[in-house]
Amino acid sequence: MLESRFMASVLRIGGLDGLNAFPLQWGLDAENRQDVELTLRSPAASAAALAAGETDVALVPSIELCRLAGVRVVPGLCIAARRRVRSVILLTRTSPASLQTVAVDRTSRTSVALLRILLHRRFGVSPRFIPAAPHAGRMLETAEGALLIADAALRAPTVGYQVHDLADLWFQWTGLPFVFAVWAAAPGTDLRQVTPLLRTARSAGLAALPRLVARHAARAGNPGGPELTAYLGELLHYSLGPREEESLRLFFTEAHALDIIDALPAEHLTSPGAESNPALAGGTA
Repeated sequence: MLESRFMASVLRIGGLDGLNAFPLQWGLDAENRQDVELTLRSPAASAAALAAGETDVALVPSIELCRLAGVRVVPGLCIAARRRVRSVILLTRTSPASLQTVAVDRTSRTSVALLRILLHRRFGVSPRFIPAAPHAGRMLETAEGALLIADAALRAPTVGYQVHDLADLWFQWTGLPFVFAVWAAAPGTDLRQVTPLLRTARSAGLAALPRLVARHAARAGNPGGPELTAYLGELLHYSLGPREEESLRLFFTEAHALDIIDALPAEHLTSPGAESNPALAGGTA
């Protein structure tokens, strides 16, 4: 059995630098814990750090579960949209069914994969994807559509464009929430001890939502307080339950069918009821 990394003096945690992740991370950062080292990265960089052994547990885009060998999902926790999300959008001037090119922000491979699946299954098109910096105006100068995610999507001007919310399109098609990110633990990390820590951090973050909103609403370019409250407290939720797990499995199946991923991931997910039972999926990975 591998020695648990959690027993080391400092647990290295990789968080995400987008607003949507802060309710999960607030309790790790605000209390200035001496046993936790929290580093914020982009979604792609967070997955890369976990793969490289630079972190013990990290928030990673869902699609990365297909690429990260030996990791385990921390049960009961995720970033998911019940229906509409607002922070993962496709901007177009015409119907998505006529798209031939889409400029995409590749900092989250999950959103790119989701867009490819939706365009193929809902609209019957497979446009060429063009990597681009997340600037709506410049993206739409070189492509017919623009995929914007996270803070760039929340701040994007939408007047004059059709706005297609990817989580809402997924819900309309499947009837399921969409899971954008999960906590993933490296081999050797003891989930029986990590899981309570991260669940406590989530509880602290949700309890501190008014302070979190006030801090970020004051920053230039961000939505105002009521919009951020609705985004973080209503549109998003942070519990990985049976419906979220069903949605993840369907997402992986569709991604595999389109050759977005080489193979379906190993069974990373917890069993139903894991949210109420922190011992599930425990032990060392």
